[in-house]
Amino acid sequence: MVTTSPKRQSEAIISPPTQRRQRLTPEARRAQLLDIAIDVFAEMGIERAGHGDIAKRAGVSTATVFNYFPTRPDLVQAVLNDIRQVVDAMFADLTDLSDDPQRRVMQMALAFQNMIVEKPSRAKTFLKWGVSFDPGIRPLYLSYQSELLDRLVEFFPDGPDPRTKARVLLGAADMLTIMAFDGTSPDQLMAYTQLVAKMLASPDV
Repeated sequence: MVTTSPKRQSEAIISPPTQRRQRLTPEARRAQLLDIAIDVFAEMGIERAGHGDIAKRAGVSTATVFNYFPTRPDLVQAVLNDIRQVVDAMFADLTDLSDDPQRRVMQMALAFQNMIVEKPSRAKTFLKWGVSFDPGIRPLYLSYQSELLDRLVEFFPDGPDPRTKARVLLGAADMLTIMAFDGTSPDQLMAYTQLVAKMLASPDV
């Protein structure tokens, strides 16, 4: 017969019971699942990622994810709304803009680089949103793209064809994202940004 030593018996008596995992509030659980969804969307793409992928990553049942995002459109809309909030906040932080278009573009580029560093999954999902031609997703991007172009037009108040310049700047932001995730050096990123800013600030463009 196996006996337990007095020391182990004493330890068993005084050891506290295993602490249960803290239960999240519905708001905290939804926020957690949304963060995970954005990570999954960034890796798999907006068209491919689904409730099951998020559930697997979160360690919960698929039914739990459906409880917070009842349909795929609900899930996609929640992710894209979060991306919009991040990008909108980036614009909101640019409150002290110079009248110099070149300086404006540089400030915008630096803010975008900060987003890439601090919120990489959101930056990747934003990039993938822009190149998605899924009929349920594309109109959402085009609507938001129009809003972004309206804001970027204000960067070029005195030059000709400011909306075309705004389109170039938005496209340059996409390329900046790709370069950053491809491991381009900071010096090369800065050189690219400076070239774009100088070109868009030119009165002849």
